[in-house]
Amino acid sequence: MADTPRLGKQPPRHTFFLNPYIDARFTKCPKCEGKMGQKKLPLVIHVDGWGLVSLNKTCRFCSRCNLLIAHKDEIEPLLAQLFEQQNRKVIGNEYLVVGTLDRADWKRGVSGKITTEEMLKALHDFNDVVQFKFVGGWRPKNP
Repeated sequence: MADTPRLGKQPPRHTFFLNPYIDARFTKCPKCEGKMGQKKLPLVIHVDGWGLVSLNKTCRFCSRCNLLIAHKDEIEPLLAQLFEQQNRKVIGNEYLVVGTLDRADWKRGVSGKITTEEMLKALHDFNDVVQFKFVGGWRPKNP
């Protein structure tokens, strides 16, 4: 069986979930139900009509499951603010969070000293991208 094709050249790092739910902040891990911590790291995002951007973002993180959760309602305003200055035509375009960067590589990008090719060489893809469905209401813990 062939390995999954990777965009980045660095080893993949986390399992990732882009949280679309405004009212769910995942203080407990949806996989193991342990307490979630926080982790600030540069997320690499592909925006249609623009290309790659990186945002230094605080995300929820479960160290046991290696699960990283970013909140969609926090990312989209940051992208809109960025493109308000760069290119207003891409505000609202589709986007995909593709991985993370090491902080040193992100800092090079902030200073404008990293090309797209170098960013791809420094990119850590995600091990997996998952989705969780919110189930509301009361229910027994062990049905």
